[in-house]
Amino acid sequence: MNALLIFLVIVILVTAVLVYLYFNKLGPWKKEKSPASAPAPAQTQVLPSITDFSVDRTLSPDGSSESYTIEPYTIEPYTAEDIKKLSNNVTFTLKWTNGGGFEEAGVKKIEVYHGVRNDSSSFDDNGNWIPSWILRKTVNDKYNLTNFKEDVTASIKGLEDLEDTDHYTFEGDNFFKVVAYYGTESSIELYNSYTINLAVEISSDELFGTLDMTSSETVTYKPRLDSGKGQAVGKEISNQLYNFYYYDLFSEKKTLFKNVRLVPVDDDGTQFKLKQGDKYFKVIGTGYLFDDIDDDDIDDATTVYLAKSQETDLRDHDEVIMLKVLIGNNESYYLFGDDGFKKLNDPTIDNVITYRKRNIYIKSVNDND
Repeated sequence: MNALLIFLVIVILVTAVLVYLYFNKLGPWKKEKSPASAPAPAQTQVLPSITDFSVDRTLSPDGSSESYTIEPYTIEPYTAEDIKKLSNNVTFTLKWTNGGGFEEAGVKKIEVYHGVRNDSSSFDDNGNWIPSWILRKTVNDKYNLTNFKEDVTASIKGLEDLEDTDHYTFEGDNFFKVVAYYGTESSIELYNSYTINLAVEISSDELFGTLDMTSSETVTYKPRLDSGKGQAVGKEISNQLYNFYYYDLFSEKKTLFKNVRLVPVDDDGTQFKLKQGDKYFKVIGTGYLFDDIDDDDIDDATTVYLAKSQETDLRDHDEVIMLKVLIGNNESYYLFGDDGFKKLNDPTIDNVITYRKRNIYIKSVNDND
């Protein structure tokens, strides 16, 4: 009797388990759920970029391409309208090379903007210029640019392509911006000379001087290393020991290199090898290190190009410089603090605060406490 009772209890338990599983786990209406699909990896969009940007500023004799005349100065000074007309004797020629990303991003056009900072400009409460950008040129396929992968030239002239009511003076600090438009509503700044504080200055004396010119004069301005503006560092810093510093986003002083000797390569004082003790400076990718290189093999060390920064506040240092190296197909890369080397139009360098890190402050070791 006891054995039969135990058998019945076991049967009931097994039956209960099977019924539970059937209705809750194994029934035909209980389809096994597929595991959630892993999210697709984010696609990194390739964006357009440009290199080798430069600006030619050409002053031409008055009346070389316009029929208007301005009476020579006698007793009355020139008027604001005269200065506007004289601005037509100025031509800015922007040149650059389109890099990759134009086809990948589906760029439709490039627009070139011009802005002038002068006494009549608008400024905020802190005295900072509020840029007033004026669209001057549109570059697209009508310029026969196949996927925009060519060298580009865009000229801007005082009265050219402007309505009479749009004429404005070039007197002051001239800035330029290049913007690419892609997709449906997206855009990216390929270059902005205001964010890097690279102005092409036009003075009233230069405008008045075009009245007496007999031939055109052109000066080329390039970002950062511009010998045309007297930015060369000079041979006097050769073979001296320096400490290198930069300032971060919060204006905190950071040490970059200590006890570095500048070994000259050229006669002008712009190209150097950097030596720290027995090691020479060498670029690896877009990073850097001081590597063991014999003096006899100094060619294996990286040549750096130094120029004075346009930053005027030395912060009690000897010089404020920019440091450039050539990487890959002789492309220019600039040192941004401990972030390594970046191109001028690197998308991570997107505001004037970030650009602060490209100012490298050097001080002679003998001058340090």
